[in-house]
Amino acid sequence: MTDSVASKSSNQVEIETLEQREAEAMLHADLAALENLWSEHLLVNSTANIIAGKQMLLDLIRNGRLRLKSYERRTLRFTEVGNMIVTTGNETSQLDSATITDLLFCSYMNVWVRNGDSWQLFARHVGLIGRQPRQA
Repeated sequence: MTDSVASKSSNQVEIETLEQREAEAMLHADLAALENLWSEHLLVNSTANIIAGKQMLLDLIRNGRLRLKSYERRTLRFTEVGNMIVTTGNETSQLDSATITDLLFCSYMNVWVRNGDSWQLFARHVGLIGRQPRQA
């Protein structure tokens, strides 16, 4: 984190926790957690050149087409405006796939929006920085 704990708002502390919770839910294909963390209006632009909504992503996870072997997220920056927080950072991941074994290095931007008493992921962009061949 680039900000000290003392300089973070309570919303930023909450979002930092949600960022990691969402990453863990993706790693473990936790559909129930993702259902709660993701807005009904979620829009994701991924490294696979897919622009997807919530239901499409949940279906990809449910049918096993989107599974992760490893996934780490490092949130580097927060910007808070009204009921919206934008986060940016880096991610390292590896698909759980027999044919695609590269370790992927990506940058990301997440947009979290307050929905009632809770925050939900509203939009996400992931950009591929590089890949490293790995043994299967």
